[in-house]
Amino acid sequence: MDFIILWLVPIAYFIHIIEETPRFVPWAKRYFSAPSTFAQFVLGNVIFMGYVLIAVFLATFYPREWTLVLGLSTAAWIFSNFLIHASLTLYTGEYSPGVVTASALYAPVSVYIYATFLGSGILSNADIIVSIIIGFAAMFIPTLIQVGRGKRHHLI
Repeated sequence: MDFIILWLVPIAYFIHIIEETPRFVPWAKRYFSAPSTFAQFVLGNVIFMGYVLIAVFLATFYPREWTLVLGLSTAAWIFSNFLIHASLTLYTGEYSPGVVTASALYAPVSVYIYATFLGSGILSNADIIVSIIIGFAAMFIPTLIQVGRGKRHHLI
């Protein structure tokens, strides 16, 4: 199996950031109170992109069980971000900045990567589950912390 497919994650993420950039902060301030500044938005994306690039780099250049689990977790991370955007768009009836690329890129890319890994048999079912837990935790823990720090009533 060629682990280069994992590089689809940072490519999709970069395109997603372009969609989010002009409108995400004002939208997020209404619903979460965070990020409250463009600088916080940039910092959060730099941190997440660091996670994605390091995980994918390790998986593709040093493929071991743990690096593959970590690399695969980035696909779960983008899928969890898709779930957030889609559910908030449906819940609010308002465009969630990022929902287009999350739907058009994140969902199919993550499903493709997981289907490829599952079909290859390289990782055990337990490894696949651990990768999903890591990816979802990387998305939801910081999101819940942001929501918890907000001072206004939130959707979540």
